Amino acid sequence: MSLLRCWGWALAASLVLATPARAQVLIGYLLGNVLSTPTFNIGFEIGANFTNLDGLAGAERLNSTAFGLFYDWRFSEHLHLGGSLLPIAARGAKSLTPIPTGDPEIDNQTADGTLQRSISYVEIPVLLKWAPKRDVGFRIGIGPSLGLITGAIDRYEATTAAGTKYTLENDIEGQMPGIDLGLSADIEWRFEMLSIAARYTEGLTDLRQPGASTAVHSRALTGTGRIYLGKNKGS
Repeated sequence: MSLLRCWGWALAASLVLATPARAQVLIGYLLGNVLSTPTFNIGFEIGANFTNLDGLAGAERLNSTAFGLFYDWRFSEHLHLGGSLLPIAARGAKSLTPIPTGDPEIDNQTADGTLQRSISYVEIPVLLKWAPKRDVGFRIGIGPSLGLITGAIDRYEATTAAGTKYTLENDIEGQMPGIDLGLSADIEWRFEMLSIAARYTEGLTDLRQPGASTAVHSRALTGTGRIYLGKNKGS
């Protein structure tokens, strides 16, 4: 892949990070035509994240949307380099045992409720894939995943002394690390113009809050459909 196309991909990444979802769709269509070659494709990745936070009491799976762009570079017959840029890819968990906020009045009201933690990510997995066939069929890959944490909210289901139920939100972004490094494994079946895939990501970064005694790690299973763009879909 030429240096020009590498710079084009870098520009695409910066534009996607800086624009909302509607602009990403337009950028994806434009770059799909500009950057596609017989060995390189770009497209949309759309699906869902099924996530949990290992190390937090009571944690249950939290489901959220996954959306962004992906690329696929077939640099040899059986070895490919693929990855994604997903600016919408939250992780978290629900039904958590409430975590004290440090405010006695609030903590008394939330003690008997539940907590949902939502962590916003820009997810960037980079995967080396093995494929029996170059353009279609089964593929399996493994590689690192970079998760840029862009926000984190704790939502408490609470009840006042008078019995009134309410939701309390606590912004904890400042208590999270900026990056969640992980290891991803991906399995995919590619058709001529699209593919379906599942990717599991094991978070390696400790996401515990300051003062917490137990390590916390993210776990994410991402199921997606990948729609290839551009005119050159392969030889």
